[in-house]
Amino acid sequence: MAADHSKSAKKPIGKMVLFGICSAIIYVALLLNQGLITAYFTRGALYAVLPIAGAFTLSYIHGHFTGYFWTVLGIEAKKSAVVKPRLEVERSEKRERPQPQPRLRA
Repeated sequence: MAADHSKSAKKPIGKMVLFGICSAIIYVALLLNQGLITAYFTRGALYAVLPIAGAFTLSYIHGHFTGYFWTVLGIEAKKSAVVKPRLEVERSEKRERPQPQPRLRA
């Protein structure tokens, strides 16, 4: 049966634009305030959390923008089929397993 393409899902254009603007603001803020950011990030102690938090924040916002961007373009991940678990068949006969022979190595 062919896929029904007549129903078009609503594309998240608004979310893409919102996260795109937020991502651009963060990048511009980072580039314009490099000295201040470097001063705080290199202090040590509890300030060591700042680069990690900044990386997570930037990754979250830019990742959402990228995901919405590809969705708006119509590129989606392939849906994988559900894998059915294999039923293991018990073997009634025991297999003889050869024992390794000791070898003399000189």
